[in-house]
Amino acid sequence: MSSGLTIHHLRLSQSERIIWLCEELGIPYNLKCYDRQQPTLQAPDEFRKLHWSGTAPIIEDNGIVLGETMPSSTTS
Repeated sequence: MSSGLTIHHLRLSQSERIIWLCEELGIPYNLKCYDRQQPTLQAPDEFRKLHWSGTAPIIEDNGIVLGETMPSSTTS
């Protein structure tokens, strides 16, 4: 499959949900897999260069890179 959407998948991460969603909805995507560094289980440098957070999932669509981020603070 070829499209503008690329899922950058870090093994053992939340990005498995994005792959599953695309499969269920029939959305074409390209998949690039990354193995975690041993023994720290951190994302590899190649993955961290994609988005400052270095967390998964990271998707790229026609040159726009979106990564998962957590709020810096929460309010109740």
